[in-house]
Amino acid sequence: MTLPRLNLRNKLLLFAIVIAIIPLLIAGQSLIRIARDEMKSSANDQLVTTARQVTDEIDDIFEHAWMAPLILVRNAVDEQGLGIQEKISLLTHGIADLKDIVALQITIEGGKLPLVVTQDAFANDLLAKGLAPVTILRTPPEDAAAFLKKGDWRAVTVSYIPEADKWLATVMLPLQSPIANARAVFSARIDLGRIRGLVAGHPFQRTGTITLIDATGHTVLDSKQADLSASPLARDAMGLLAVSAPVTSAETYDRPDGTPMLGAFSFPQSFRWAALTEKTEANAYFAVGQMIRSLGLWLAVGLAAAAIGALVFAFRISRPILRIGEAATEVGKGNFRARVDGVTSRDEIGDLAGRINTMIVQINERFQLAKFVSGGTMAAIQKSDSDGVKLGGERREVAILFADIRGYTAFSESRDPAMVVDVLNYYFQRMADIVSTHHGDIDKYVGDQIMAIFHGADMARDSTACALAIQDVMIELAAEHDEWKLDIGIGVDMGEVIMGAMGAKQRMDYTVVGDH
Repeated sequence: MTLPRLNLRNKLLLFAIVIAIIPLLIAGQSLIRIARDEMKSSANDQLVTTARQVTDEIDDIFEHAWMAPLILVRNAVDEQGLGIQEKISLLTHGIADLKDIVALQITIEGGKLPLVVTQDAFANDLLAKGLAPVTILRTPPEDAAAFLKKGDWRAVTVSYIPEADKWLATVMLPLQSPIANARAVFSARIDLGRIRGLVAGHPFQRTGTITLIDATGHTVLDSKQADLSASPLARDAMGLLAVSAPVTSAETYDRPDGTPMLGAFSFPQSFRWAALTEKTEANAYFAVGQMIRSLGLWLAVGLAAAAIGALVFAFRISRPILRIGEAATEVGKGNFRARVDGVTSRDEIGDLAGRINTMIVQINERFQLAKFVSGGTMAAIQKSDSDGVKLGGERREVAILFADIRGYTAFSESRDPAMVVDVLNYYFQRMADIVSTHHGDIDKYVGDQIMAIFHGADMARDSTACALAIQDVMIELAAEHDEWKLDIGIGVDMGEVIMGAMGAKQRMDYTVVGDH
């Protein structure tokens, strides 16, 4: 039974049908892209909402849990009818009822020692760590003096105590009534542990990160105080802090380590901070990943069938092409025994393999034929047009070298013919190498004689140098094979000759003719 011929065009058509499943992949990709955009929008909303929620809670704690009672205490201390003892009593009772307030202080302008009241529990904690509570919790008089000089209604600063791993906020408020005829400042040191716990325990931390940074890009409420100024998100937030433009924003960016991120930032009114909320894209698009896996499961069968068909098709196409390429490489190396084997397909590739094998045989024939003609003949063939080499010649100035082995007739009559041919070929090989080295071209071999042609401006020098080199080689050969008793005669002539294709259209010889 003869199998039907299936040409390459039909195979490509069959392959196109197999890969028709690709539109399914394109459609799936479109669905994933749409879902990804939706997830990005949802993730950005979550990031912005979380950032605003954190800053709102910070402001709420600051204004209602801290500032409201501090202003009440400040106003009570500011009563003109109270003496120093009464003011101290107010500070002592006030700090006892405020858990996060760890120190209250009155600083009199020009005074050397401010009046400081500390919270016992916090002070004992500092003592346990070998720290002096009053030294740590006291607001420096120079800070109070600078505050009075600026004339602000409130000043808020933040500092870190690394020895106790505590973050403290310092709030300074002016007293309206003078003390001892001098202006005074009411200040408080506030433990920021509540805000620290708020950020650390926020539910968003399970899927993302919440970071508070100051205007320099360093993290606050964090013992590492890491520098995040290289982060694009932190850099944009710092820029808005610098110009006092607290605008909530969401961004897509890459971390310095190359991780794709989604982020947002918001600014509390109480501190010169920015609250950064971040998620990796992989985390934000987790649902998209689930969708991709589900889609991949449904497409697995179709893709497997397409992949198997494509692999089989590619194998059947590529294997013979590779074998053709291997054969061509071998021919390029001069191996004319190479053949394209094992290609049995009944299509254009099978035909090509057969033609390649035929071509290799023909190239080998022409290569062998080239050994029987001179370099000038090959050059004439290469320079010929589509009609081939034409009979005729041109006048050329050349140098002609004749080299004839003397004693060859007697040598050949007394030796075995096979040995005679071997010796003659040995001589000719050495002479051919020398002629080629001196830029000559062997025109022909005539029995035991060679005729070589030299061209160009240095043809006289090349031909005579070639003759001398042949003589040197003959001396070496005579020493090696004294039993041969062969010598050589060399003649060199230079002049104008006719060079070209001589003979008939059916059989030519590219050579030189003339008296020389």
